[in-house]
Amino acid sequence: MRQLDCSESRLNRLLGSAIESELTPRQAQMVRMYFLEQHSMREMADILGVYPSTVSRTLGAARVKLRRCLKYGARTLLEGEGGDEEI
Repeated sequence: MRQLDCSESRLNRLLGSAIESELTPRQAQMVRMYFLEQHSMREMADILGVYPSTVSRTLGAARVKLRRCLKYGARTLLEGEGGDEEI
């Protein structure tokens, strides 16, 4: 169970790092609002003063960037934090 906790903690750190380094400020803001604060897209649109379709497109673009970053860049991020385990 401890290994799972460490893996989850490492994944959370990598994801946070990827959000801050790979996304635009607006994408990062929307990712935090949607996934961490659990706002609906409609709520986010109202808060940010944009159309729901804008929120949807921005989150979609952020997902693509994060998926690519974590798929191809995870090794670099792991090495940057001193990890040398196989992914």
